[in-house]
Amino acid sequence: MTEFAMDAAETEKRSIGEVESKEEPVKLDHHGLPLIPQPSDDPEDPLNWSRSQKYIIVAIASLVAFFGTFALASSNPAYAQIGLALDVTAIEASYIGTIGIAAAGLGSFIWAPISNVYGRRPVLIFSQAIAIAAGFGAAFAKTYGTIIVGRFFTGLGVASGNVVTFAVVSDVFCLHERGKMLGLVTVALINGPHVASLPGGFIAQNVGWRWTIILPSILTAVCWVLIIVALPETLYVRGIPPTEPTGKYYRMRITGTKAAHKKLTLIDFARPFQMLKYFPIVVLGFFAAVAFTLGSVMPAQTVSALFRTFYGWGSARTGVALSVSTTVGGVLGEVVSGPVIDKLMERARKREGHVRPEARLHGMWPAIFLLPGGLLIFGFSIANHELKRSYIGAAVGMAVTCFAVQMIQTPIIAYCVDCYKPQSAEVVQLLNFARQEISFTVGFWSIRYGDEVGFQFSGLTYALVSVLFFLPVLWIMIYGERIRARLGEPTFNKDI
Repeated sequence: MTEFAMDAAETEKRSIGEVESKEEPVKLDHHGLPLIPQPSDDPEDPLNWSRSQKYIIVAIASLVAFFGTFALASSNPAYAQIGLALDVTAIEASYIGTIGIAAAGLGSFIWAPISNVYGRRPVLIFSQAIAIAAGFGAAFAKTYGTIIVGRFFTGLGVASGNVVTFAVVSDVFCLHERGKMLGLVTVALINGPHVASLPGGFIAQNVGWRWTIILPSILTAVCWVLIIVALPETLYVRGIPPTEPTGKYYRMRITGTKAAHKKLTLIDFARPFQMLKYFPIVVLGFFAAVAFTLGSVMPAQTVSALFRTFYGWGSARTGVALSVSTTVGGVLGEVVSGPVIDKLMERARKREGHVRPEARLHGMWPAIFLLPGGLLIFGFSIANHELKRSYIGAAVGMAVTCFAVQMIQTPIIAYCVDCYKPQSAEVVQLLNFARQEISFTVGFWSIRYGDEVGFQFSGLTYALVSVLFFLPVLWIMIYGERIRARLGEPTFNKDI
């Protein structure tokens, strides 16, 4: 092994916690740098699978993540219509969305630890089945309360798509490609609600609001079939030979592939809280959650009521404005973000001779200015709704904020997974929980606050809050490597 490779391997072992054998030849990427983690010689190691199989896995994982958030948001443009049908206010009708978001945050604490022991595949199959059944139950429910219950369990089921899919992608890709691939799942996860508004508005207006729940349930069922027939088990315990017979189809069993010598215990459900010790995750998690809440969920949850009140728009027109602006912003944000953060990591490795995940965080810089800018544009446009075509400004503001949100979420998720790959499920679980539990509160205060102080001042408030939560992130950008070295590494799941 060259001196450079030895130095890189030792530093990467210390900073990322992935053990690399010095006795075997080091496997290199196309840039001549050591692969992290080092693939084993076992053909069943997901890191050794073909490119086509890996891309199929990413595609299915992205669809699972996409349709999960799609299902929770497809009714967003129809809240005013739902309120009239159920004899509740539009704000109360929006709770059928927010209750699902809250349940998705809670559900991750169930699915992530189970997937670390019994595998990703059985968890996805079982949880998505719950989401499908609850979705159809909510669609045909007769009362507001019953719909709320159904939507709660829908959120609980789709929560696996918010967490386990990231673990699946991390299982099959090495460090140098992980940012881009995690970015694809992230863009699917975040843009599910954005795309949902487009068909949701037309469906509610022309077919009926119940179909805004039925259609996502059908699509989730299709995705569930794809999981069963085409998504293999990706959980792989390194350094321990498989205790079960291997073969062509053993990773496609419904029961998955249990991690060798591991049993599920109560402490596994508390593992995410152990990760709170690692301060960079806490700082970045709060910033990502605030950015997601203000830049993505706030417009999606409020625009139906605001556009009906100020512009007299129906569900279809509102859905088009919401979906097109947020989807375009989110997709463009990922087009820029994913490749950029991988390039930043690659350049940092070449320049410094070792992995420094903090390099990924510098991909957020444009978003730090665009997020408050977009919030101001949105707030001032709504406040001046009497002006001709002010809705264009509101749509532009939503596009800018969603562009910024994507550029924030992808580097943060990739950074946290790079730092704590064996604990990736727990890390993403924490990020998801913070994002879901903070964002679900939007329906309770956003419109009321805007009515009280004026939407221009609410936009200003949100812009200042986003800047305030970014300030500690600067500390992580500069001193993150020292902080991680001082805190050490988690001791659980180190064989995954």
